[in-house]
Amino acid sequence: MPRKVVNRRTFLKATGGTAGIGLIAGCSSGGGGGSDDGGDSGGDGGGDSGGDGGEMTTTSGSDDGGSGAINIGSVQPLSGNFAPWGQTHSAGLAFGVQEINSNGGVLDGRELNIVEADSASDPAEAASIFERFAEQDGIAAATGPVSSDVGIRTSRTAQELGIPMFMHMAGSNDTITPETRHSFRVGLVPATPTAQAQAGLAADRGYENVAAIVGDYAWGRSMQSGIQNNFDIDVNIQVAPVSQSDFSSYVRQISEDVEMVIASGHPPGSLSITGQLYELGRSPDVVTGPSFPPNVIRSALGENANRGFTHVHLSDPYSDEFAEVATRFAEANGAQFNTHTAYGYVTAQLIAQAIEDAGEADPQAITEATRAIEFDTLFANPIQYADSGELENQIQLYSSISLDAPSYYPDGNYSYEEVFRTDPLPAIAAAE
Repeated sequence: MPRKVVNRRTFLKATGGTAGIGLIAGCSSGGGGGSDDGGDSGGDGGGDSGGDGGEMTTTSGSDDGGSGAINIGSVQPLSGNFAPWGQTHSAGLAFGVQEINSNGGVLDGRELNIVEADSASDPAEAASIFERFAEQDGIAAATGPVSSDVGIRTSRTAQELGIPMFMHMAGSNDTITPETRHSFRVGLVPATPTAQAQAGLAADRGYENVAAIVGDYAWGRSMQSGIQNNFDIDVNIQVAPVSQSDFSSYVRQISEDVEMVIASGHPPGSLSITGQLYELGRSPDVVTGPSFPPNVIRSALGENANRGFTHVHLSDPYSDEFAEVATRFAEANGAQFNTHTAYGYVTAQLIAQAIEDAGEADPQAITEATRAIEFDTLFANPIQYADSGELENQIQLYSSISLDAPSYYPDGNYSYEEVFRTDPLPAIAAAE
């Protein structure tokens, strides 16, 4: 199978995927390109997928069991609905590995090596890629899933193979169960703590007029339950089909003086909901969306990107550490490092630290070291895991998208303005 080397063009493609409102809203929960959760929102990569179904590597060599390179499997959606997530995560992962190798690698000089293939968000294809990487490349760990369908399938595959899988998004509660002992979340907390976080945002601002539009499927229903259980006020909750694109009838049932609209419960429609709120004369202070890559938000909403729609993220773009990494990334690749590029970068650093803590590249040892890790990185709080593999004590941030370029990338057309950050969120119990 052909391999390709990561180069500047790959990075530019990986950080440049955008999507329009109509494209995102048109995605449904069916098949491999569905939307399952707060990060699993459809969105075509704007025709610039960067994926060809082949494999790529960032260095040469393979793990010889003691002194060679250590292979990391990257099972990414490089084409299809989730390409903007996969491309961006891939770019951050590759940059993180490059920096690790430039700084001497791990375990006294061993380099990390990425083998990558395009899953196109197909669960069966993702599982097949994972198995091939295990059999042919001897991978020590894997990463990449965005959609929950892929996350659930590869989480089970990780258990069967005994190889740790680090989830980019995949926020369904069902991704992690008591039986999946090799799966770890990185970039997204599930619906229950997300609803808790948004209740905290409303309470912090003293909002009394709050509405929500949720999708009629697992993630939306989980958000609906979370809203009902965590908000101290009555929230006007409407349930819409997951494939809905015209939300005007729902928006008209929201009062004109609404202060906050929760669109996080309908990820594939959240940007359409936002645009139609403005078109129909609603101007809430805050519209909570899912964890879209920020370049997708900027492209889809245009000049309305800074009117109240909030980007939800765990990486902290307001820290000095984030700016330092973003500056190095821009200098090396001529592209903007963002909150989702950071998830790939953090995953590389997290795997490297787990290998160091384990003292070896054995997958089982890496799994156990990850479960015990406390790793300070580009997130607002150090990464820690409950025994289940769920993130523990993470801080979720809500940011509006500024139309100005960040200091570390003057050619950019967006940056961030902090709206709210939560207290540390507890890990949820593993789904039974």
